[in-house]
Amino acid sequence: MKTYMAVFDREIDGRIIASVPGIPGCHAYGRTPRAALAKVRRALEFYLEELKRQGKPPPRQIKPVALEIHIRA
Repeated sequence: MKTYMAVFDREIDGRIIASVPGIPGCHAYGRTPRAALAKVRRALEFYLEELKRQGKPPPRQIKPVALEIHIRA
């Protein structure tokens, strides 16, 4: 079993976007974090199944780094 991390953000229109850093095109929208997570999980499973079908190894996820940015207003 491999473990991947999903990152969440809120769009201006209120939708939640979940993405898996380092996995090309692996992102999904939902009205709630739970909905976005379910959709991005399906996208990731599909991607990994396709790689397996092609005989390619699953990618190693790039670990995201979060840093604070301080700006004088």
